[in-house]
Amino acid sequence: MTRYPDLDSVVWTANDAAPALDHVLGFDSEAGLVAASDARNHPLWFDLRTGSVTSPAKAEARDLRTVDGSTVYAAGTDGAVVRFTPTGNWSYKPPQPATEVFPQSNGTVVVLGGRGATVTLWRMRPPANTLLDTAKADRVSSGVNVSLGDEVFLAREREIVGIRSRTLEFSHTIEFDHPVLAAAASPSGDRLYVITESSHRVEVVDRYQNRVTSRIDLPGQPRALRVDAFGRYVLVRGPRDSVWIAAVGTDQVISTVLTSWADDLPFVAPDGAIAVRNGADVVFRDVASGKELQRATGGSSDFWYPFVWTGFRRRAIAAQPITIAKPDSDTVAVRAPTRAESTKTAAPAPAPDSNKLGFTVSFSALLDEAQAREQAAKITVNGRAARVVTGIVSGTTVYRVVLGPYQTRDEAEQAGRASGQTFVIYAGTP
Repeated sequence: MTRYPDLDSVVWTANDAAPALDHVLGFDSEAGLVAASDARNHPLWFDLRTGSVTSPAKAEARDLRTVDGSTVYAAGTDGAVVRFTPTGNWSYKPPQPATEVFPQSNGTVVVLGGRGATVTLWRMRPPANTLLDTAKADRVSSGVNVSLGDEVFLAREREIVGIRSRTLEFSHTIEFDHPVLAAAASPSGDRLYVITESSHRVEVVDRYQNRVTSRIDLPGQPRALRVDAFGRYVLVRGPRDSVWIAAVGTDQVISTVLTSWADDLPFVAPDGAIAVRNGADVVFRDVASGKELQRATGGSSDFWYPFVWTGFRRRAIAAQPITIAKPDSDTVAVRAPTRAESTKTAAPAPAPDSNKLGFTVSFSALLDEAQAREQAAKITVNGRAARVVTGIVSGTTVYRVVLGPYQTRDEAEQAGRASGQTFVIYAGTP
């Protein structure tokens, strides 16, 4: 793994062998986990903190999806709803075979099941084998999950209809002039970009108004599209090896590049440069001018996935947290770095040692504090009760149910197994 824009600087290497990747599913910045799918459509995780590569027990599934980078859901080839985690799998067979599973940020999943003119939607909260809500939908061909919203959009012929994941209530139907070809959501979840057959444009749907609010005119018929992971551009695949780049702010095509289209390329880097395949190399170009900014020699044989994470940064001495010491009296002495210490250039601290930090068992991450505390109250291992810790993920308060820390990974895994719950192990204190 390299650090952009210093593409020749390796900042992370896996300790374990990894299979050939097909595409990346998501990234958990809190746990430092990259979830991916291998060439056989099996999930795996790269742990950036420990250097490990984890693949759970194999299960045949399709359309792997994740919203947090840690838990992956899919519809099994046997019609079951399957949940994959680094420590094991869970599955449940609904009344009709599941065809698609849409995980939500609140811990629930929306399941699309059945075949034919009418399909069924269920809402459930794994690992509970209980269907919380049920709804019916007609002529559904596929679905699009809005990553940060609470809505799943279902495509059916020339229409797209939204369904609220919390209630399974349908919103206003959005109609198009031609059959829907593909759709992609913006990172913020506020807009949906739709391309249709026999149309030379991208329809821009406002999720809150439930209607097409603007259009992006294209030079030709689109074949596929993806939204820049940082929310600035829409990349549209055109005929042959042409890719049109449209600015989100203006809904206009600002440039065209010639490059092949794959699961990882082209993509937009954090600084706004577009990465395209050029023979055996990967070239980063300025979006507006097309000027070559950087070249990764031999980069076409690598797999590319852009994300921002500060976990690789080493903490300087001056940036150490304040220390609190409690003397014999009831007063508390607080020591912070002095002005001279804080302004003095400090040598980089050594990389953290996971054996010294310990290991934590994480059972779940919930948006509801009461539910998190209820689950924690049910988990006790060797007289040690689980507890709830609070964190912030993308501006949202998350309540994690955890045990630990433990001195070694083996101790943490033993505690996780003894709990009888699904769990994840990560290095460090909660």
